[in-house]
Amino acid sequence: MMPLKSPEELEKFRQNILSERDANKPCISVCAGAGCLASGASEVIAAFKSEIEKQNLNADVTIKGTGCPGFCERGPVVVIYPEEICYLQVKPEDVAEIVSQTIKEKKVVERLLFVDNATGEKAIHEYDIPFYKNQKRNVLCNNIKIDSKKIDDYLAIGGYSALIKAFFKMSAEEVLQEVKKSNLRGRGGAGFPTGNKWEGSRNAPEKTKYVIVNADEGDPGA
Repeated sequence: MMPLKSPEELEKFRQNILSERDANKPCISVCAGAGCLASGASEVIAAFKSEIEKQNLNADVTIKGTGCPGFCERGPVVVIYPEEICYLQVKPEDVAEIVSQTIKEKKVVERLLFVDNATGEKAIHEYDIPFYKNQKRNVLCNNIKIDSKKIDDYLAIGGYSALIKAFFKMSAEEVLQEVKKSNLRGRGGAGFPTGNKWEGSRNAPEKTKYVIVNADEGDPGA
């Protein structure tokens, strides 16, 4: 990827990415969050790659290891786009059936769907599952669609637009005040206001400053 030096160059790069993508091309999104990885998601992803290659579908199907959709107790979670069919607790031995039935024949593998214990009803789509029904995900609304190892995926959905605005359209003071006004807080127990941290760092008299980040994997969201 070439260095981008202006908002215009970023937008041109984003449009090039979009022009090369087909929204109707089948995409297999496999949760690669910590919970699903512990349940065998890496093996599921490997099985999908092997099966897609075996059936000569590499040019026709995209496979992504994505962020956590939240339903860890039913992982590994697999979502098939563009139909948005959601399969739960997928195992490597389920992969061949998913590829042959859902990818090639456009049929649903019903035994891998969510089943409501109270009603016995099955949910084909993620948004029909009771766990998700009353949720409105804002910050993480695209995480099941993005391969976190590929920056192109993030750019394709408008990623870094806020950063571009902060760099090219706002002063440092405006950025600081916007963060303070948002009441954004840390995810730790103290919930300390981020804007106050930034302001304190900026006002520190020393020329050399340090940013210390507690990125403990054991802390969800860190």
